Amino acid sequence: MKFSKLKTSILSAFFVFSIFYSGHTNAQTILKLDDCIQLAIQNSYQLQSDSLLSESLQMLVKQEQSAYNPQISGSAGVSGLFLSPYSFGQHYLQAVADWDLGRFWHKTADIQQKQSEQQQAVIQQNKLEITGVITGLYLDVLQSQLEREILQSKIDYLSDHIKILTVLWKAGTIQQLDILQAQSSLNTLKEEMMQKELGAEQAKYAIARLTGLNSGEQFSVAPIITDLPSPDEVSLLSETWLENHPHAQLLQKEYEKELLMKKDVQAGFMPHIQAYSGYTFDGDPTGDGNYVLLGLGATIPVFSWKKKDFQLREIDFTAEAIQSQKKNAERDLSIQYGQLLEQITRYRRIIDFQQEKIAADREVAKVAELNYKAGLATNLDFLMAQQTLMETELYVKNARNQYLKSVVAFWLLTGQTEQIKNIQQ
Repeated sequence: MKFSKLKTSILSAFFVFSIFYSGHTNAQTILKLDDCIQLAIQNSYQLQSDSLLSESLQMLVKQEQSAYNPQISGSAGVSGLFLSPYSFGQHYLQAVADWDLGRFWHKTADIQQKQSEQQQAVIQQNKLEITGVITGLYLDVLQSQLEREILQSKIDYLSDHIKILTVLWKAGTIQQLDILQAQSSLNTLKEEMMQKELGAEQAKYAIARLTGLNSGEQFSVAPIITDLPSPDEVSLLSETWLENHPHAQLLQKEYEKELLMKKDVQAGFMPHIQAYSGYTFDGDPTGDGNYVLLGLGATIPVFSWKKKDFQLREIDFTAEAIQSQKKNAERDLSIQYGQLLEQITRYRRIIDFQQEKIAADREVAKVAELNYKAGLATNLDFLMAQQTLMETELYVKNARNQYLKSVVAFWLLTGQTEQIKNIQQ
C-alpha cells in the first residue's frame, strides 16, 4: 500500500511537472476535463483521509479475527504463610488461555468487514462529489470564455462603428449624440467583459487549488467540441442505477452492519472457556513439595434480566430506522432523476428555439445596419438591434452550457462517470 501511494505521488508530481514545464517556454498549458478530475481526486485531502480510515477499518477486521483464537496470559507471584509453629514461602508461575467462544462461533469480524465496505461507499460518494465540483467549475470557465469571445467581437465592432461615426460627425452629417450613445454602449460591454474575466479567474483559481496545481501558473481549459447528446441518449442507463448509487449503497451497508450487531450481542452470552496450568514452588516443610496445577473451566452466562432481548430489539428498531432513511434517500434520488430529465428536455427545446431566434436577430441587425447607413433608421435603432443580437447569442451559449450541466448532473446521479470523460473526445 505504501509503495502504491509512493507510485501515485511520483506519477502525480511528474504529471504536474510535465504540465507546467511548457510554462517556462511561454506556452500556456491546456487542461482537459479528465485531467482536472484525476488531479482533484489525487490531491483531495478528504479522499486521503477516507483512504487512511479505510486502512484503519481493515486493521479492526484483523484485530477482531485474532480474537477468535484463545488469548494467552501469564502470571507469577510470591506469597508467604506465617503459621504459629512455623512459616514458609511459596513461588508460582501460571499460564492461562481464555477462549471467547462467542466471537469464534458467531464470526463477529463480519461487523467490522461490513463497516469497511460502508467506508468504500463513502469514498465513492466523495469521488462523485469532487467530480461534480470540478466539472461545474470547468464548465463555468468555458461558459465565461464563450461569453467573452462574443463580447470582444461586439467591442471590436462597436469600436469600428465609433470611428466611422466620428468621421461622419466631423463631416457634419450626424449629431454628436450618436457618438455618445455608441460610446455608452461600448463602455457597458467593457464593464461586462471585466466581470466575465473576474468570474473566469475565480473559477480557474478554485480549479488550481483543488487539483494541487500552482495557482500562479497560467493555464487554460480545453473546449468541449463534441455534439451534445440528445435527451433519449442521456436517459439510457441500467435499471439497477438506484440501488448502486453510492448514497444508497452507504445506507444499505449501514443497515446490514446494524443487523450484524446481533452477532456481537449473541456472542456476549456464550461461554468463555479457560484452560490454565502452573507450577508452584512450595516451601511448606510438612507438605509433599513442589507441584504442577492443571485446570479447565468455563464462564457461562445464566441470567441477565432480559438484557439480551432488549439489545436485540434495540438493533431491530435502529435497523428499521436506517431502512426508512434508505427509502427516503432513494425517493429523493428518484425525484432528482425526474427533475434532471425534465431540465434536459426543456433546455434542449430552448436551444432549438434559440437557434431559430438567433437567425432572425442576425437578419434584423443586418437590416438595421443597412437602414442606418441609408439614413432610414437612427443610430439608437442600430445599437438596439446589435444589443438584441448579442443577448440572444449569450442566451444560446448559456442554454447550451446549462444543458450540458444538467446532462453531467444526470450522469453523476446515475453513476455514468465514464460519459463525462467522453464529452471532449
